[in-house]
Amino acid sequence: MRFYIYHRTVYLYPDLVNNSFNELRLHPLTNDFQQCKSSLISVLPSTRLREYLDLNGNLVQYFEIPTNHNKLTIEARSTVTTVSRVDFDQFPYGIQMDTLKDIEQRVNCRNYLQDSTYVELSPEAWRQAIDLQGNSNDVFQTSYQIMEFIYSNYEYCKSTTSVDTSSTTVIRDKKGVCQDFAHAALTFCRCLGIPARYVSGYFYDHTKDQSMRGSEASHAWIEVLVNGRGWFGLDPTNNRVVDETYIILGTGKDYRDVAPITGTYFGRLPTSMEVDVSVMKQED
Repeated sequence: MRFYIYHRTVYLYPDLVNNSFNELRLHPLTNDFQQCKSSLISVLPSTRLREYLDLNGNLVQYFEIPTNHNKLTIEARSTVTTVSRVDFDQFPYGIQMDTLKDIEQRVNCRNYLQDSTYVELSPEAWRQAIDLQGNSNDVFQTSYQIMEFIYSNYEYCKSTTSVDTSSTTVIRDKKGVCQDFAHAALTFCRCLGIPARYVSGYFYDHTKDQSMRGSEASHAWIEVLVNGRGWFGLDPTNNRVVDETYIILGTGKDYRDVAPITGTYFGRLPTSMEVDVSVMKQED
């Protein structure tokens, strides 16, 4: 599949601000399942963009605007091709939970087994995770059950949480948006020793009635590591195994690692922030 992604963010400030420094994670990754054909990011007021790879392998672009301004516009235009990840009969069932002991010692997995900024492995979360596992001794089956539970029992609603909401609050209140659902799923998986990471990106809503939740903005889901089979994406917001309709921007321990836009500036809080996202399928 081939997709064109447009992502526009506009900040309006009540007074002039300056010394604005921002990091962007808006450049889609290239991996075994997707290839970024092109990515153009523009910023107004005009400035020079630089880039680096962070510790998670995400491409980060950053810029500074030292002069006064009362509006900041960031636009990203990308073209990405994707390929099929896995068919239903190829889901990695059959890998037992006791194999998790083998990957606990891997340095590259430790970050995805521990607490992080928004993922708290509390005693209550541990108890719930054990209940969710039930009689399952299969890594993928257990992860799938966690996804299904969150989708079926959590209320998808905006304006009830913020970017700083922890998984403890989400698990207690059982409501939020895709970011919150991902943090809750990460918590339950890590409590059971399943390496799980946060994924930021987009998806193409292929349903005729546009019924999938979260398509109007950037999206979030998780990936779990199944020993010997690799990473597999699960979307608790829509109860789906991630396929070729999903586009990855970056991965990390939680939202803090892969926020699309982060930054600082000197001045008052913005009066508004407008975000416009569209994902369009193109003919190959």
